[in-house]
Amino acid sequence: MKKNILMVHNFYQIGGGEHSVFNNEVELLKKNGHKVITYTRDNVEINNSLLKKILLPFTTIWSFKTYRDIKRIIKEEQIEIVHCHNTFPLISPSVYYAARKMKIPVIQTIHNFRFICPKAIFYKDGKICEECLINNKFKTAIKNNCYRDSKIQTIVVTNMLKIHRKLGTYNKINYIFLTDFNKNKFSKLIDINKDNIFIKPNFVEKKYNLVRPNKLNNTFIFIGRLDENKGIKFLIDVWKDIKDYELHIYGDGTFKEDVIKASKEYKSVKYFGFKEQKVIFEDLITSIGLVMPSECYEGFPMTIAESYSLGIPVLSSDIGNQASIVSASKAGCTYKLNDKNSFENKIKCMIDNNKGYSDNALTYYNKVLSPKKNYKELMDIYDKAMYIK
Repeated sequence: MKKNILMVHNFYQIGGGEHSVFNNEVELLKKNGHKVITYTRDNVEINNSLLKKILLPFTTIWSFKTYRDIKRIIKEEQIEIVHCHNTFPLISPSVYYAARKMKIPVIQTIHNFRFICPKAIFYKDGKICEECLINNKFKTAIKNNCYRDSKIQTIVVTNMLKIHRKLGTYNKINYIFLTDFNKNKFSKLIDINKDNIFIKPNFVEKKYNLVRPNKLNNTFIFIGRLDENKGIKFLIDVWKDIKDYELHIYGDGTFKEDVIKASKEYKSVKYFGFKEQKVIFEDLITSIGLVMPSECYEGFPMTIAESYSLGIPVLSSDIGNQASIVSASKAGCTYKLNDKNSFENKIKCMIDNNKGYSDNALTYYNKVLSPKKNYKELMDIYDKAMYIK
């Protein structure tokens, strides 16, 4: 019999990969005949209600609304699995307790590092920061106003984390980590070798039926937020000396004006802003590869999965999940973070070995990142979680 599944997600005001993954998994389960109920909240609610703003320090720790709603839905819809993607800040960890009260297994997919880093990305002042992980405390986060550059909001986040650590909340649920890299970062919070720990990457559907041509354009593509931690400043700086290959940049963010300025100064840098996905993919399919110069660990970059679905190799920095994925797939190169010479050498490597990297990208997509493969893995995880309970 097909399972009845409750999918849970708190949407941020600015969309991102987590939202796409949530929607993708909901559709995947529906296509495979499951009854899927969604329970979602949106951070827009906070701006629309003064009362919710006032209560947020408390509801972030425990939401009575969530607790009541989840128990009701489980009972009315005969839910067999509760699968959470993001619960911060409106849903809260009370969803886990509601599921346990109803004797239903709950699974949490870990998309970022929020449970062990209030800022969620291990990044501060232009570099990797793991002080809260190393010390297993949050004094540094509060001192540096890590969450949204606000001491008050940082204290709200750290209080939630401290209280639920003391309650043992994080040891009472099942986890899906997207990579081994992610899982290993959580070793101080939970026992990562227990039976309730699973690894399953994200997936993407193949789109638009695009075919990679034999003759490629002399282009590389950047897709994403134009922010400091995405490495866009380094990328522009290094590309001003690359004359024979164009860099096409898609996205928006705090460094937008810098990118526009660079596109006017250097012929090899082209800025396109926001475009429809099909337009970007039509450019990507004819390029030598995707460039991901991230200076943070990332979660599981959907742009890499999308590129692999098209057979596009990836050039990434040598840190975090992006490096882990590129190295495992052998579908591109990694360069030493913020090292111009290393970057230029790997550009040459991407050009010289492009056909092999492209083939590896498609192979990795079909074996690891396809919907069919992902559905099988998800069902195996659900079955094991139901047994564990």
